[in-house]
Amino acid sequence: MVLDEIWLPGAMFRGLTLEQLSEYKWAPCAMFKTDFSTWIVRASEKIRAISANAVVAKLLGIQAAYPLLSIDRVSYTYGDRPIEVQQGWYVTSKYLYQNDLS
Repeated sequence: MVLDEIWLPGAMFRGLTLEQLSEYKWAPCAMFKTDFSTWIVRASEKIRAISANAVVAKLLGIQAAYPLLSIDRVSYTYGDRPIEVQQGWYVTSKYLYQNDLS
């Protein structure tokens, strides 16, 4: 169970549609490459344990104050330009967080 909030620079992803995002919901980096000729070459993550606030808890269908992993990530393309900022909230009681970045 994951809730992700993602910000993309509008100038780099002009014309991006909800249909495109829905099609690539598990691998947005594939969409960046194929539809926008933009590659993620590195990412930096900060991970911490938090308690779910009321808004996040409601969206994840859990109780407020439930323990979560909070992950803040910035992804970069060539020239060290940031192209994606992501904040995620992860329920890990029954799930494992794994991320392979290459």
